[in-house]
Amino acid sequence: MSDEFTTCRDMLANRRYILSSLVPFHRDPAGRVLVGDLWHRDLMMHLEYIPDLTILAAETSAPPEGDLMPVEPNPGQKLRFVATGPVLTGRRQLPAALPHMRRIMQQELRDADVVHSGVAGWPIPPGVLLNPMTIRRGLPLIIAIESAFWRIPKGTRAGTRWRVEAAATERFARWSAARATLGIYTHKSYATSLPVGKGAMSAVTPASWIRQEDVISADQLASLWHDKPTDLRILLASRLTVEKGIGTVLQALRQLEETGRSIQIDIVGSGTMSDEIRDFATSASHVRVTMLPEVSYATEFLPLLRKYHAILVPTIGDEQPRVILDAFSQGVPVIAADTAGNCEVATDGINALMFERGNPDGLARCLSDRNLTPARLHKLADAARDKAVNCTHQMMHRQRADLLVRALAGKLPSR
Repeated sequence: MSDEFTTCRDMLANRRYILSSLVPFHRDPAGRVLVGDLWHRDLMMHLEYIPDLTILAAETSAPPEGDLMPVEPNPGQKLRFVATGPVLTGRRQLPAALPHMRRIMQQELRDADVVHSGVAGWPIPPGVLLNPMTIRRGLPLIIAIESAFWRIPKGTRAGTRWRVEAAATERFARWSAARATLGIYTHKSYATSLPVGKGAMSAVTPASWIRQEDVISADQLASLWHDKPTDLRILLASRLTVEKGIGTVLQALRQLEETGRSIQIDIVGSGTMSDEIRDFATSASHVRVTMLPEVSYATEFLPLLRKYHAILVPTIGDEQPRVILDAFSQGVPVIAADTAGNCEVATDGINALMFERGNPDGLARCLSDRNLTPARLHKLADAARDKAVNCTHQMMHRQRADLLVRALAGKLPSR
């Protein structure tokens, strides 16, 4: 166990740490809690430095999609899942759901020492209830902002309801951050636009799922690139939705088709634009698009990445896609939109080729550039791997453990 983890565990010994999660959990007939493999990985890492952890989240009667794992803490680790209610599917459920949610939060806060919360969520952010209650009780509030999905991406048409809700969430996010003891952000833009108040701490810790053992060695990198095909191979791994920039990709591919540019792109993912992508793939003659079956992150995704020369990351929002560091861990550079989140870990000409976000002309130029070759992308591979070495999941949590120690010093309730 790292020194950061040990120090944090000692400080939080006999302290109750509440973490509000947007990810629902499932309890099987035997009483075991089951969660997706990525959330499971994150939970187990939290327990390395938080000895008494309570998760507040919705409970779903149906098992979540994807690879599920039972949550089984090690000896000495305390972990409780407390249901704030069922998974809500619309705002009409709120009048019945909110009183129960409030009662559960009030009950759990009675014995809490630290609260870790957020500022967004649908159909209502849990923090709307939890954050003011935490502040009124005088408890330290940890605000983590990994995505600002409520914000309207640049160039996106937004109706009145979206604009009103985005503005309200932004105000609430600023209010919460300004009253937090510690703000944790995935990139500098969030820390600047949603700052903590005077006397509080904040830090930028890039979001990462990759483990130290996931990052290939320098020797493996050389071998993998030697064995890659000679023709350019690009992968798009994403939810196939407008907010993920798929509209930009589709427009760019149509331009390439019109100009007769030949290029191969494989796509793994699903979403509301899946049919449009399939229709284009069927009709195109120069641009070759292959839809791949979805794969398990835990066992199949990283080996899949190794087959490609670059990963396409066309996001138009300002979140930080973890797929960038996934690709870097396998020595694969990215072709990415120049969003604030992407630019936190990807650097044009160093480990990435960047284009203007939401600009299909810019993406088309990038993909049609005669200099976009396996040899050129190979030159970016070493720097991509080096970035991943310094941005592992373990390192992210060690940094967060250290932040908790420093931010909470002298601020925990008396016992």
